[in-house]
Amino acid sequence: MTQKTVDYEHFIRLETPRLILREHEPADLLPLHAILSDPAATWYLPDMYKPDIAETEAYLRSVMRDSEAHLRLRCNLIVEERVSGLVVGSVGLHVIDSAPTGAHFGLGYFVRPDRWNQGYATEAVRASIAFIFSGNACRVSASCLAENIGSRRVLEKCGMRQEGLLKAHTWHDGQRKDCAVYALLKEEFRP
Repeated sequence: MTQKTVDYEHFIRLETPRLILREHEPADLLPLHAILSDPAATWYLPDMYKPDIAETEAYLRSVMRDSEAHLRLRCNLIVEERVSGLVVGSVGLHVIDSAPTGAHFGLGYFVRPDRWNQGYATEAVRASIAFIFSGNACRVSASCLAENIGSRRVLEKCGMRQEGLLKAHTWHDGQRKDCAVYALLKEEFRP
């Protein structure tokens, strides 16, 4: 995997064999809205569902503001296909806790449904984990609904292990559902 980074505090660009992970830009509005307004794409992320383009625009502005912060606590990257330039999703990282021994990052992601089961999420998540572990991160964690087998597989393929199962933790689709919690320590990571 080829990985390039430029000044983490201001600009991030990661490259994998098939993908480019980069900062959001204004031209991403329509392709991002196509994903965020798709109920299938956001089924397991109901807070990300944006049926109105104004909501997507507000989200995009917020993400772009985060990228301009002097000390970045949040980093959301567009995931696009290298060859076509098609926006296929996004990966988000945020600092949960910071200590002299390193930061604990939270991880989230989504991919458009027509690119599911093609390894894009795994490739993007793996590159994101490698990126934060090349810096001051000591731990990364993520959670998903226990029924979301696709997301659980992505996390497991990236070397994350399930640390727990939170029973009846999340309200989703009119009922309480279990949430699986995954994590990976820097010393456990195998690029």
